[in-house]
Amino acid sequence: MDTVYVVEVHTDGEYGFPRDRIAEIGICRVDTCTGDVESAFSTRVLLEPGSFMKRQRQYLSATSGLTPEDLAGGMPEAEAARQVKRILAGKTVTSFDIGYTFKKFLVYDPWDITREMSVMSSASVGLPPSLREGTLSQPEMIRRAYGTLFPDDEKGIGDGRSALDLALMTSFILLEMRAGR
Repeated sequence: MDTVYVVEVHTDGEYGFPRDRIAEIGICRVDTCTGDVESAFSTRVLLEPGSFMKRQRQYLSATSGLTPEDLAGGMPEAEAARQVKRILAGKTVTSFDIGYTFKKFLVYDPWDITREMSVMSSASVGLPPSLREGTLSQPEMIRRAYGTLFPDDEKGIGDGRSALDLALMTSFILLEMRAGR
């Protein structure tokens, strides 16, 4: 396996489907031989501003900086899912925490493509427990792990908060774990 697709999402809650939804998705293509990382897909998902509960608004804002109004111009969910399926079909995929990203959100319609791809272990599996477990939200855990491995932001992601930024961070975490550092 030379190419891995890293998928990260921003959601409007951490409980998972059906209580919470994907608000934004980002995908990177990682060549594990050369260490090249490139953006493969990124979109906000259309969720009507009036469809959010108070806790969902708060969670979305705290973890991504997005408001429901930011999603009003997003891609319709069915179209986003169709494009994600097209990109990931037949590929090897991962995320910082498969249990969160896939088992809580991406194994349910309209996103479900689990029969069409190979899911490898979480990119965070080689990290010390202090960097992959705890009470932080998934995006906060990714940012903390990335900041620990790359304290000077050597990969140049900066303060990015999008799902694509999270996928980029996870991609570099994956490469660092594969290098055995």
